[in-house]
Amino acid sequence: MNKHYSIVLLALIGLFGLSAGAQAQREGKFVTKIPYEFVAGGKTLPAGTYVIALTSPERERTLEIYNQEIPHASALLQPISSDGGVDHARLSFKFVGDTYYLVRVATPAEVYNLRMPKAANTVAKEKQHDAMPSGVGR
Repeated sequence: MNKHYSIVLLALIGLFGLSAGAQAQREGKFVTKIPYEFVAGGKTLPAGTYVIALTSPERERTLEIYNQEIPHASALLQPISSDGGVDHARLSFKFVGDTYYLVRVATPAEVYNLRMPKAANTVAKEKQHDAMPSGVGR
């Protein structure tokens, strides 16, 4: 009978260890409210409350952004570079044309820089060119 209790005790200790590991993974997540529609990972996402999480560490550094209340409001983000962490988690957007683009995810562990879509870069260059004086006239 004591052997049976020992097996149950070891199983409970194992389950506790697994839950402690899951809790540590949750620390890589943060929740933020984004008040406007934006583009992330090549997808246009609606305004709302989003969870940003680092995916499995076995893969390349990939971030996931998703809205728990809106189905299919999610995207995977492939950082182009990363730097050291910051004091508080925050997102940075670039406003081009009439669209916000997610360009940086800063967490206490790391700052992830994201690539702008080529179309957004083209729009930005066109806006710059349109704003330049032509030099014609007196």
